[in-house]
Amino acid sequence: MPDFSPHHDDAPRLEEGGSPDELVLLKARKRFVFPCPPGGEANLLARLRGMVNDPSCELNWFDAAVVSHAMGQRMSDRLSSAGGGDLAPRRRTG
Repeated sequence: MPDFSPHHDDAPRLEEGGSPDELVLLKARKRFVFPCPPGGEANLLARLRGMVNDPSCELNWFDAAVVSHAMGQRMSDRLSSAGGGDLAPRRRTG
């Protein structure tokens, strides 16, 4: 039976980037750096999709999910720190 330990050498993991606008994925001793400035999220998702569909690229859909989840967390943190923590629509009264 395969080892499903979270500490498996090939398991993707995130690392701090050189810039707050970078996401870095480590996988199988390779380092993938994804620039992701505010507003660049759609470009990153398109790039991930292209990489996953490229048979010569080692990234798979799980890796793309790890990066996109981190991107979503970063977006949420930015919105919260900018005072947009309560994103629920407000009801008008009266």
